[in-house]
Amino acid sequence: MSPPPSVHRRHWLRSTRLQDAALALAVIVPEAFFFGAPVAPGADTRSRLELVAFCLPEFLALLYRRRWTLPSFAVVWAVAVSADLVTATTDFEFTPYFGMLVALYTVARQCGRPAALAALALALVPSGLAIRYTVEQLAMPGHRTAALIAGIAFYLPVTAAAWGIGVWSRAVAEAAARDRRELARARRAVAHERTRIARELHDIVANAVAVMVMQAEATRSTACAQPARTDASLARIEEVGRAAMAELRRLLRLLRTAEASMEQDEQREPEPDTTRHGLADLATLLEDVRRAGVAVDLEVSGTPAHLDDSLDLTAYRLVQEAVTNVTKHAGPGSRAVVRVDWSEVLRLEVVDDGAGRSSRSAARGLSTGHGLLGLAERVALFGGELSAAPYRSGFRVTATLPLTPALPPENRSAG
Repeated sequence: MSPPPSVHRRHWLRSTRLQDAALALAVIVPEAFFFGAPVAPGADTRSRLELVAFCLPEFLALLYRRRWTLPSFAVVWAVAVSADLVTATTDFEFTPYFGMLVALYTVARQCGRPAALAALALALVPSGLAIRYTVEQLAMPGHRTAALIAGIAFYLPVTAAAWGIGVWSRAVAEAAARDRRELARARRAVAHERTRIARELHDIVANAVAVMVMQAEATRSTACAQPARTDASLARIEEVGRAAMAELRRLLRLLRTAEASMEQDEQREPEPDTTRHGLADLATLLEDVRRAGVAVDLEVSGTPAHLDDSLDLTAYRLVQEAVTNVTKHAGPGSRAVVRVDWSEVLRLEVVDDGAGRSSRSAARGLSTGHGLLGLAERVALFGGELSAAPYRSGFRVTATLPLTPALPPENRSAG
């Protein structure tokens, strides 16, 4: 279905080529009649053709002034100077000036300060020739001083005004472009911050709540003393934990509306001070997992290297998310191994046997759906690689991280 005629009409009217053609005609026609004499008594065909010969290149130059600003100015300037010189030495009469103003404005608007100043200096040449012709050829004897003053008072201020408006217009456009860039940068920063907050909320809250709920379930299943009271208390813990996870899922959906890819266009923000964790804290983390009923072992090989706080936190978060997923999806009774391999890169692996007693409905209720996504984003920021896939009867998460973050030193945040 073709667009309505009104749409074509609006598109046609918005054409810059049409606008430039209309402006060129609006300049050339008044210029030809005001500074020339095509209909003056005694004007012959030859003089009219000579006038057209000057006006035509000026029109074409003004037509393409946006695309070829400096060449267009050169053509308009050459036409003006040539016409002034021919007028001063023959009986031909044409001292163009309006086109010179438009060309001068365009250079000042679109080119840098050196080119604009050079164009202003060159524009004074045809202005001076026009003033000289007015004083010597048109002014009556005894009135040449007045004609000189009038010519200077007309040509110089108008030339300076055209140049000044162009410079001012360029400054306004540059300021608007800076504002647009700042606005886009601010929007990207907001999107980056929203994604970062979503990731941190998941890392700090979701995993802890999931482990809490699984521990409560394990305790309820093994409690003997005062079973009724213990059951009611732990049931309430489960209820509160699941309600918190439901609220967290809603908050994460709200915060993650911005595309995560925008984050890669910005420098990474510092991590919040409340999450100062690293691989040295794995023992405490794994002990919480064991209390939830998962038998987990830690295997470390190689010589540990010093890590930036941000990279150390990322490695910790990766293991935290992986073992929490074991707790949620494999459940109590499963076995898992956490391997930390120090070599030219840091290699992390968490693998479980999937032999636990966790139900699928319970796992879905404790999952936000953003854990692995957050890990992938974290690992990608450091130039690492993440792999998560089923392995035999269980699941395996592996990641490689460079020992030095792929960021400038000033952007390596502290924890």
